[in-house]
Amino acid sequence: MRSITFRCFITVGIVLLDAGCGQREIRPVEIYPEDNCSNCRMAISDKSFASELITDKDEVMKFDDLSCLESYRKKNATVQIKAIFVMDYDSKSWLPFEKSVIVKTGIDTPMGSGKIAVKDSARAAAMAKEHPPTSDVSALDCCSSD
Repeated sequence: MRSITFRCFITVGIVLLDAGCGQREIRPVEIYPEDNCSNCRMAISDKSFASELITDKDEVMKFDDLSCLESYRKKNATVQIKAIFVMDYDSKSWLPFEKSVIVKTGIDTPMGSGKIAVKDSARAAAMAKEHPPTSDVSALDCCSSD
């Protein structure tokens, strides 16, 4: 009986130790006044439109406009991405990219894309209605080399 109890104790200890050494939660990195966009190299002057990409090597790429994030991803398709975070336009807090809705608006963004991130589709529809795009910005490609 003691042998079984001892084995159970060891097994539980190993499981807990393994869980404690598991992968930690990936969190966004703070934007500082001296940070520049990893795509266009402009200063990230308005956090409302910021985004960031964290690679599998824990490198952080910061962007001043969602179009710069898109452009960077197109130009660097082989980069292994661990996480992407976007700034919620309303709350000015980070959202995981996969839990956000990107909407094209008439809001003046740093690179003129008009794209903002919000937390749900209802808010996206409201923002598109309140701030309709003033021009066809779908053709814009931040800092394209074409």
